[in-house]
Order: sequence, then C-alpha cells, then structure tokens
Amino acid sequence: MLLLRAEYDAKTKRAYVEFRGRNGDAIATTIFSYRTTQRLTEKQVQKEVVRLARHVLKRAAAATL
Repeated sequence: MLLLRAEYDAKTKRAYVEFRGRNGDAIATTIFSYRTTQRLTEKQVQKEVVRLARHVLKRAAAATL
C-alpha cells in the first residue's frame, strides 16, 4: 500500500490516514484517536500515526479471513 495522506489534529486528537493500492484501484482509509505522553515532533507524530494505521489495517484484514 502506498501512503496518500496522513493528518493529525492535535485539538481533537484524531488521526486520518489514507492508503492506495499499488495498482491505484483500492483505497483504504483509517480514522482513529491517538494520544501519547511523549513529546514528539510533527514528523515523529506522522510516522507513528502511519505505523499504527498500517497495524490496524493488517489486523482488520486478518480478521476477515
């Protein structure tokens, strides 16, 4: 999956991550709450949000099998 967009809203503590399939036909969107006690830069927050979104999508895919 290729990352299209990753956003984090600090006010609502919501993450929005959008992936597209390698062929460009499938889109997967993940919206979830994200909070941390660590002091992270914007780049670190984006990396962490993308990592968690991939994890959520993998678990969802495994649950449907």
